[in-house]
Amino acid sequence: MLNFKYYKTTWLILVIILLAIGIDFALHEWVVPFLKSKGIEFLRAPGNVTIIAMILAFYDTVLWKLPVFNLLVNVPNVSGRYKGKIRYEFQGKKGEKECFIEVKQSASKIKIHSYFNNELNEKTDSKSLVEDIREEEDGFFDIYLFYLNNGNKINSTLDCHEGANKLRFIPANKERKAKLVGHYFTNRQIQTRGEIETELESKNLKGEF
Repeated sequence: MLNFKYYKTTWLILVIILLAIGIDFALHEWVVPFLKSKGIEFLRAPGNVTIIAMILAFYDTVLWKLPVFNLLVNVPNVSGRYKGKIRYEFQGKKGEKECFIEVKQSASKIKIHSYFNNELNEKTDSKSLVEDIREEEDGFFDIYLFYLNNGNKINSTLDCHEGANKLRFIPANKERKAKLVGHYFTNRQIQTRGEIETELESKNLKGEF
């Protein structure tokens, strides 16, 4: 189901109206006469709705990422696999571990999976449960998310927990790749908090560390 939260409402309504007019004209002038000549009945109203829904669905997943077409949405394309480090504090001690952040995004929603590995080669991952992208006063976009980490079933010290992230999207330019940087905190039995800094590695997602 499409969520138009990140769409520019006025432009979206205008596009839907233009699509409806264009499709209705095409059906009336070409499609319906052709089908009738073949002895096939065509219900125009349901046909219009179905075609518009298919076009919007295709736009939502594919077209919105292309230049010009993205003018219909209010958020940037953040999707991809980011590689970097997490600097954290746990039980009064500071540490660092590798991480990957994978962002799967359409024009209407975003999902984030994160993968971690510490100095003991213990791997764990988390997935976002609630997400939001907002443009801040300085013009940059921040991603707010609430996530669940299942912990590590081998090492009981990596317990299942929930947490929250704030990640800032820094677009690429001639000197650097796109970045996701920010901070997080958890509700672990012994609370953890830290900072995240990652850089876009690829637009392809792996679904693992």
